[in-house]
Amino acid sequence: MDFLVRLLLVILGILVIWVLLKGLILIHANEVGIVTKCMFGKKLPQGKIIATKGEIGVQADILMPGLYYYIPIIWRVKREKVIEIRPDNVGIVSAIEGLPIPSGRLLGDEVQSNSFQDARMFLENGGCKGPQIAILKPGTYRVNTHIFTVLEKPITAVQQGKVGIVNALDGIPLPSRFAIAPAPLGDHSHFQNGQVFIQSNGYRGTQLETLQPGDYYINPLLFDVVPVAMTVVPPGNVAVITSSVGEELEKSPDTAPALVTPSNLNQPIHENAEHLLITDKTKRGILRNPIAPGQYNLNTAAYRSDIVPTSAVTIDWASPEGAKETLQFTQKNKGESVSVAEFFKFGQLRVTSQDGFQLEVDVRLIVRIPADNAPFVIARFGSVYNLIEQVAHPLIDASFRNEAGNQLALQFVHDRTKLQQTAFERAQEEFKKYQVEVQGLLIAYIKVDETLLQTQTLKEIAVQQQQQYQQEAKAQEERIAVAEKTARADMQGQVIAAKLSIDINKDNAQAARESAYGTRDATKANAEGAAYANEQVGIGTAKAYIAQKEALGPENVAMLQAIQKIADGKILITPNILVTGEGSQGGSLLTAYFASLLEQTKQKTQ
Repeated sequence: MDFLVRLLLVILGILVIWVLLKGLILIHANEVGIVTKCMFGKKLPQGKIIATKGEIGVQADILMPGLYYYIPIIWRVKREKVIEIRPDNVGIVSAIEGLPIPSGRLLGDEVQSNSFQDARMFLENGGCKGPQIAILKPGTYRVNTHIFTVLEKPITAVQQGKVGIVNALDGIPLPSRFAIAPAPLGDHSHFQNGQVFIQSNGYRGTQLETLQPGDYYINPLLFDVVPVAMTVVPPGNVAVITSSVGEELEKSPDTAPALVTPSNLNQPIHENAEHLLITDKTKRGILRNPIAPGQYNLNTAAYRSDIVPTSAVTIDWASPEGAKETLQFTQKNKGESVSVAEFFKFGQLRVTSQDGFQLEVDVRLIVRIPADNAPFVIARFGSVYNLIEQVAHPLIDASFRNEAGNQLALQFVHDRTKLQQTAFERAQEEFKKYQVEVQGLLIAYIKVDETLLQTQTLKEIAVQQQQQYQQEAKAQEERIAVAEKTARADMQGQVIAAKLSIDINKDNAQAARESAYGTRDATKANAEGAAYANEQVGIGTAKAYIAQKEALGPENVAMLQAIQKIADGKILITPNILVTGEGSQGGSLLTAYFASLLEQTKQKTQ
């Protein structure tokens, strides 16, 4: 009997010691204690799993670091690691106990709970079951993990050169007339305070406000952030902004409004689409003022930017590959890229001449859209590509087709300059209606049918050969002229000497002539003087002769003169050579001679 008593006491002692040791709970610094009541309490109401008033079940309160004693049979304590949110992360919390989330909502509102470290406070303040709006920022938290599950997620980071487009997943349903959610009234600290966003009547859907480059502690269950590239407007371009903010525009009335007549010729009439041009960016429509070159944190979901080149835009009709480049630009224009090519290329213009020849024409058109007129182009055509496709391409194609159809092939080629000027003026007039400047139109090349070209080539060769022969003949004539001039040049010394000799002879002749004139005049004067003297002598002689004749008689005078001449030696009576004849004939001849001489002297004196 004593043995049994002692045995029971030993067993009881061991049991007491076990109970005492088992009930001691030591919670370390990096732990929390989750307490569960196993018996001796009220049962939890149906639908509840967390006890806040001592009911049987998991208790809302947790044990902080320290030494505790709980009777093992009644209580069960489980040690759990504290919740640690690392840097560059946030904790997404979901509650397994609480009120139902209101209808139409996705997340439970934030309530006072000491960052979910006081589960009793959370439940008593009306915390909702399910995912929570509130998040846990980097740090250490003592959370009852039997009530709250915490999932660690990276923070929202917007890199440099990006802009964050925010889409709210919870809040007031967005009215059907809105595409972009109106901005809430309260300050939600760039969507980092989700409860303020909800309380400020934040709407679901794409938000107008964007996130600039940086790190944000945002609940990804409440906001979906999509980083997109910043809008870059390159130099030589402007961006026309189309706003999707505000309510949907009212439908146009059944009768279209009258077109507005421009106040001056520089403002052509546009279609009714221009009533979409606005100046208030909080309304829908196309902003009247484009943005200049630069980098912008533009909400691309709320504002669409159409890049419009304000420098020269080149449009070529030259390459068979033009269709491919046109397709690429179309894809860019549909949203794959906001860049706009400044070079458009189409296939060659294939036209038919009046005489049925196929011609291929390479044309380059250069246009420019002034910056202030860019919104009109977007309002009228929707894009620069549409302007080129709907105006430039049909205009140039039809213009050259019509001109070719009215002319022969060779005439079409020969009138290239005139054709180019006509097409340029027509393009200027047409584009002026849409406030677009045409700066130039060039015909780069015209490909003619080879048969016609060969015929024309042969004809031209013949003409060139004819001209060549004419030039050769002319060259030969020039050669003759050159040879003649060369010969003349070679004889130039002799020619000059001859000319000088002629001049000298002329001068000598002139001198001789002048000397002769002088001699003549002198001789004349001498002759006149001698004549006059002779005349006077003759007169005197005549008077003397008359006096002698009257005194002596004519025969005696003649005899006297003969004797005088003989005396003067003018008449020889004794010949130098004596010639005599035989007989008396010689005397007769002498006698006859003297008789004849006397007779002559007599006649002279008479």
